[in-house]
Amino acid sequence: MDVIEQLQGTLRNLNQLALARMRPGDSLQMLDELSRLQTWIGAASRLEEPSSGNIEEALLFYRQKKHIKGLRQIRLVCYGCTQIIAGVSLIEDREYFGKLLEYVDKYTDRRRSFRKIYRGLLNSYFAYDPHAPDSSLAGRSNWEMLRIFLANHLDSLLTGLFTPEWLSSLIRHPGLLGEHPGLSFDTSLLQGDASVFNEARRHLEINVESWLVREIVMAPFKAVEAMDDSTFKEHLDSLLLLLSDYPLYAGRGLNVLLNRYAQCEDRDVHVSLRDFSTGLWGNPWLPENAHQWQCCANARAMLEHWLKRHLLSEFFCLLSDDVAARRQNFWDIYSEDMTGMYFALGKEAYAIENMALYKFRKAAKGLLVRLTEKKQDVHICIMQFEHHHVVEFNRQNNAAYFYDTRQGIPSFYFSKGWVEIGAVSTRNITEGVDVTRLSKPLRHQDVKRFTWEGRFAQELGVTENGIKSFCRKYQCLYDDKRNQDGHQWIVPVAADQYGREVWSVLTGWGFGLSEKEGSSFRL
Repeated sequence: MDVIEQLQGTLRNLNQLALARMRPGDSLQMLDELSRLQTWIGAASRLEEPSSGNIEEALLFYRQKKHIKGLRQIRLVCYGCTQIIAGVSLIEDREYFGKLLEYVDKYTDRRRSFRKIYRGLLNSYFAYDPHAPDSSLAGRSNWEMLRIFLANHLDSLLTGLFTPEWLSSLIRHPGLLGEHPGLSFDTSLLQGDASVFNEARRHLEINVESWLVREIVMAPFKAVEAMDDSTFKEHLDSLLLLLSDYPLYAGRGLNVLLNRYAQCEDRDVHVSLRDFSTGLWGNPWLPENAHQWQCCANARAMLEHWLKRHLLSEFFCLLSDDVAARRQNFWDIYSEDMTGMYFALGKEAYAIENMALYKFRKAAKGLLVRLTEKKQDVHICIMQFEHHHVVEFNRQNNAAYFYDTRQGIPSFYFSKGWVEIGAVSTRNITEGVDVTRLSKPLRHQDVKRFTWEGRFAQELGVTENGIKSFCRKYQCLYDDKRNQDGHQWIVPVAADQYGREVWSVLTGWGFGLSEKEGSSFRL
């Protein structure tokens, strides 16, 4: 008795006996019967792949005797097409594979039997990767022949009775057997809907490592090159979600997204892309992560800048006592010039119940050291530039300490690197202990000539990145006329929207106000 007959008998008994005996409201027996029916139906739709031992025996018999006896052996051989026996798989053997399809073709009129054989061939179709570097010419040719065979016989699988889920799914998506199977779901995936694809993969029991999954997942990523910037950014979150669902292909997909984003005219921070990238590949400027970062140099530099800005913002927002965010705004101007940064944190920064601090520490992985002092509320940010190391404390009333690295490396800069290597002492920093010279402490105090931002800018000097960042941040136009009148011009578009501390940065850089032009220029 097969599954269909069992199902029919159970339904008949259920109608005649079970319902008649049930009391009003008593659904336990019906639920029990429903559970059994679901088990039977589910079992009938699953792959029911034979054991590897039986498959190997059938393959060996076929190779040795050069013929196949009976339906069962044909079915076993169909499931084993990609299994390597004696150094070669059947699908990579022109003679044996072509003969196998001739055997199978004889069963096309016996639909129920043919369906079982077809299922085995379909399994091999999904399993063999024709694009793999080690695939042979014969294998690719036989795989194409199998694809066409499966496509041509798909309609003949319907028997008019029970249709298993795998067959229903294949009939709904015949493109999986077409010339471009990877494009079967590209539109829905670009829209952020992977449910149809996931359902089809579940019903067809396609392994996540199958070439088909790779082709389908990567298909929308191949399309991003032809998109304009706006369309690409509209689909970016959906593509990141797809990579989260299929982490096996996350590296390849992320490489495409980063390189494409780096080509955009507007490369403002994309938070999801930043967090996904650093979560997958780690910190982009640490040497031990260099092998992870597969994207181009421009994309990696973009991520470095994004992460530095993010860490600076989180440090001053979560751990400092700044009210007006002046320190955060100032150091944001110089963030692209930073060659590195790390943090020495007190005990309070490791509070377990604080989710925001947990996320900060996770983002700063590889950049954290612990303070040795018992003071739990002292935290330090150490920023590294080409010629300076600058130490900022979480408390604004603390001085910032400037170390000119051309005069020597600070004592707290560890020779083995600063990556999670232990603890650092605030005493060595605040006292300016150094093998060659003392540090230069500068306080966050405004004076008549300019604010502390101007004094800090004077110490660090002007940079091209700093000028561009300043102009973006404070709505200014930049015009380099050094080849014409010898000046660099910065023209504020909305000068009245910002305070003295902003324009003091220009003073620190050596710019002077031009009353005639209403602009600032560098003297």
